[in-house]
Amino acid sequence: MLVNITAGEQLNTLLDDHVQQWVPFNEAMITGTYTEELFSETFCIQRADTHQVSVEEYKTKLQGFLNVLHSIDRYDTIVLWFGNEPFCAKNTEVVIQTLKNYQFRGKLILNTVDEITGIIQSTRQIP
Repeated sequence: MLVNITAGEQLNTLLDDHVQQWVPFNEAMITGTYTEELFSETFCIQRADTHQVSVEEYKTKLQGFLNVLHSIDRYDTIVLWFGNEPFCAKNTEVVIQTLKNYQFRGKLILNTVDEITGIIQSTRQIP
């Protein structure tokens, strides 16, 4: 099974021509601090504090992504859709590391897109 993970809801509107179903990441990892145990309870508490929301609000905003992590074995392909500016670059790095930490063993593809036009700038498989 395939899942598309995008940088966030704003990018989704630009990707309608490429992706029909997606899971928005909806995070801003470039701000604040976080634990090395990505998306653990402690991580979620720290990130909620960084974004000045409750832990429940934080988890609700990331529910789709958390669902993917909790059922990682169901997917044989994950396609990431992120921009290339520093904000998205950091998010991309964290998502890739998280997928590795959750032992994703399938095919991982990164599409780098222009965040203004939605045009794919590059596609590569992540080892």
